[in-house]
Amino acid sequence: MDGFRARARAQNFTPQVVQSMAEENIVLRETLAKIKRELAAERERVHALVRAATELSLELEQPREELAAAQQVTRLPGPRGTGRVPG
Repeated sequence: MDGFRARARAQNFTPQVVQSMAEENIVLRETLAKIKRELAAERERVHALVRAATELSLELEQPREELAAAQQVTRLPGPRGTGRVPG
């Protein structure tokens, strides 16, 4: 391995495999950076949606409580004569 490196340095030559791996590494790092930015943006959107859903849930809770309180009111019986003939 050391002999190979010495010969490569002596020739001032970068093997094609190493060069292509370096180029691929650059592309992969750029892609990773882009994906990380997109992930951060998506996490912000999710956080905003969770906040909105929480607020809407809290807004719905008040009418639910009011409805529950209204159901505790004693209802008066409806009209007795419905005009129906049993049959």
